[in-house]
Amino acid sequence: MRFSSTPVRAIAAACLLLSAAPALAEPSFVEVDGGKLAYEACGSGPRTIVLIHDGILHSAAYEDVQPLLCERFRVVRYDRRGYGASPPTEAKTYNPAKDLEQLLKALNIERATLVGSSAGGGVAVDFALAHPEAVDRLVLVGPWVAGFKPSLAFMTRGLKLQALFRAGDIEGAARDPYILTKDADGARERVVAWIKANPHNFGAGNKERFMVDGKARLGEVKAPTLILVGEVDIENVHEQALEIEALLPGALHEVVPATGHFMYVEQPKAFADRVAAFASSEP
Repeated sequence: MRFSSTPVRAIAAACLLLSAAPALAEPSFVEVDGGKLAYEACGSGPRTIVLIHDGILHSAAYEDVQPLLCERFRVVRYDRRGYGASPPTEAKTYNPAKDLEQLLKALNIERATLVGSSAGGGVAVDFALAHPEAVDRLVLVGPWVAGFKPSLAFMTRGLKLQALFRAGDIEGAARDPYILTKDADGARERVVAWIKANPHNFGAGNKERFMVDGKARLGEVKAPTLILVGEVDIENVHEQALEIEALLPGALHEVVPATGHFMYVEQPKAFADRVAAFASSEP
């Protein structure tokens, strides 16, 4: 059972929950094979950072992070197909890493630091394996990479969250203890509002297929890598982060205190500071 299979992806996305943020205010679009992607860019500088959202969120989840990073870097955030402002694909399946390749080419980005959250980390790893020359750094946030298998407890939790979501109990789903710390009421209210505003995000990743089994090839990744996991994130994510650290030579691994899976929502400055410091570091 691979994470790239549709049932596991849907459950894992629900497990890693589920924010659907508002669409980009004034997005630009890039044509890709069989579709188009909405994106927003800001900032300047010799280095570029590309923000890749998870399996349910779209790029507006980085709305508090992007302005902080744009003070020092050129920053691009984009919606994968069917998320946010990007229309759904008509293809039976597609590869999100190939979409990323076309996005970077259209924006004349030859090399970038890729920041991938959850399943977005899998997209970043897939791209890094296919285009090592184009990846300056990798930041994997609460990562989920193709080839890792979720535990029974993880899958059971995902089914429960899916049921809550489909029943319209968004508040109940957002009380999941792993996405945010228990006292993060403001962030939780935003998550609820975002989900209600963009229900089409749920299931949008079901047509995505990775090019490779990322777990089996992690040792081939050449880019310096930082793994960030929120302190209260679910055990499966912590376990996978440790496995990635062991399989990826030289990877740095940090557990970020007082935050969960959505650390960029709950602690945007702390998150941006870590990304900026790593993106600026020398190999």
